[in-house]
Amino acid sequence: MADRPDAPKPAGRPDPRRSLERDVGRLQRRDPSGSSFWRSLSVLGTVGWSIALPATAGAWLGHRLDLYFGSGVRFTLMLLFAGVMLGSAIAWRVVREHRK
Repeated sequence: MADRPDAPKPAGRPDPRRSLERDVGRLQRRDPSGSSFWRSLSVLGTVGWSIALPATAGAWLGHRLDLYFGSGVRFTLMLLFAGVMLGSAIAWRVVREHRK
């Protein structure tokens, strides 16, 4: 018995034509320049630096204030936390802009 083109397929097997159309559509939507890897890597670096620099600056400034006022680690922890929060907000904005 020959397979007819209009015959229903068995329930468990996917239609190869639909899979092929899906794969062709994915290939057409890809970035033809191949720079998406490098772009993603640059965003990753930007996100890392945008968190690390404000956190480090906050910790350094807080340490200096703690030494000046003799307050233990109070200013260090507060400004470290503030730097991480500021850096996270900047990183969130960078990632949101990258997704557009």
